[in-house]
Amino acid sequence: MRRFRLSRRTVLRGMGGAVVGLPVLDCMLDGNGQALAQGGGSMPRRYAIVFAGQALGGDGWAENQYQLAGVRKTELGHFIVPAQAGADYAITTPLKPLERFKGDFNIVSGLRIPYDTTSTDGAAVPPGGAFRDFHGGGASPLLSGVRSTSSNFTAEGPSSDQLVLPAVGKGGSVDSLVVRAQPSWYLAGSSYAGRQYISYSAKRKPIESQTNPMTVYSALFSNFQAAGTDAIARQDFERRAEASVLSLISARRQALLGRVGNADKLRLQAHFDQIRDLEGRLSAVVASQGMTCKKPADVGTDWAVGGDNAAAGGDKLQTNTGYSDEARRAQIMADLIHMAFVCDLTRVATLQITVFQSHMNAYKIATAAGTPILADLHEIGHNGDPMNRGQLPVSLMLQWHISTYARLIENLKNTPEGAGTALDSSAIVFMAEAGHGRQLNDAKSDNATHSVENMMLLIAGRAGGMKPGRHIPTMGAHPAQVLLGAMKAVGFAGDTMGEVKGPLAALFG
Repeated sequence: MRRFRLSRRTVLRGMGGAVVGLPVLDCMLDGNGQALAQGGGSMPRRYAIVFAGQALGGDGWAENQYQLAGVRKTELGHFIVPAQAGADYAITTPLKPLERFKGDFNIVSGLRIPYDTTSTDGAAVPPGGAFRDFHGGGASPLLSGVRSTSSNFTAEGPSSDQLVLPAVGKGGSVDSLVVRAQPSWYLAGSSYAGRQYISYSAKRKPIESQTNPMTVYSALFSNFQAAGTDAIARQDFERRAEASVLSLISARRQALLGRVGNADKLRLQAHFDQIRDLEGRLSAVVASQGMTCKKPADVGTDWAVGGDNAAAGGDKLQTNTGYSDEARRAQIMADLIHMAFVCDLTRVATLQITVFQSHMNAYKIATAAGTPILADLHEIGHNGDPMNRGQLPVSLMLQWHISTYARLIENLKNTPEGAGTALDSSAIVFMAEAGHGRQLNDAKSDNATHSVENMMLLIAGRAGGMKPGRHIPTMGAHPAQVLLGAMKAVGFAGDTMGEVKGPLAALFG
């Protein structure tokens, strides 16, 4: 007798669109116990980059040294990279916003972009390497994995967020969401000159970012109605109160039970019993749960842009120059990315909090952190405030950047999805522009902000089997290898990014 076969894709459909997935049955397997076809759907995978335009340490200061209010101190725990490897590491000053989510992200340290230490000629730059002129010389390999042969702020290949687009698939109407919190350059007599880009569709083809939260909100949600509005959700709940899913597929269920063998019949009956039990437990809580996808509150229209800096440092920075409330802008942008992900309006996003070589006035943000610093962000790394210098001032600004990253992580973690949360199907990366090590320009000065050594990346989420919760030191891995690992986690099939090959396997345990 010919054996009855079912595909792993098979589901039971009934009236009202009710659908019940089936367990693995004998009739779904071949003679070797292998699935006849891949079955079942999965949660959409999301990929995001959050970027900080600053280095990890102070120019000329060791990682454990700083000066605050004129008092010099030697103290561990302020440099972002923990002393301990593995899961049992101490949270450092910049990582404090993520302390509650320690089990949800990895910190990967010891990263390095290669460069030729004997020549400053563009022809001498190794594959995936940096041109010997920071800041622009390190931009291309960091963003695209392709070497830079000049100090221009441009990527010589597509950035990781654009490379993953075919893998994650298109959500709604937005292929990728590209936003920036710093809306102005803040230096009179000069311009961004490419420092405002971190997303590239192809070689030297940057994607313009949106900087006004209202513009982003309108583009995403002006004509948006969540798939489950209150009325629809209420009707759905009332319908399910009258008839369970199993009742709605009753006829097809009985027909299937009559066609399978005894062993499969027992498995199916146990499966249906579990569904009935689950329905009973869910009915007690479903009415009280809020919608995970919903139109956010209006973000308002009052988004004024501050003027140019009155100085690089000093008392003049106490005035409202060089600052456009980036703190609030960054938070709103993170919230919009979260809801765009949850509503599946997009599956890829980049948030550039500050631009490369950022001259955003740091005074208000630092004052809110309890340490007034009279310098712009770039000059903090170069000891622009004579009273507040070295590691801790730099780390406080890095902590501020990471607080926005933590907000996105928290939002995704607090969003139920399937059997877990939205964070479980995501790969969310945080990267800073520079490390803290040997200077790129002269290849000899140590403890430099203009360095592509001792870099680090943060990666949150569990997409693709990533195992978060650890500090993963490397011996000079390329930042692009970490990005490749995150890209692989969301379905990217390749093993190269630009000129860099091999994803960081340690992300997966």
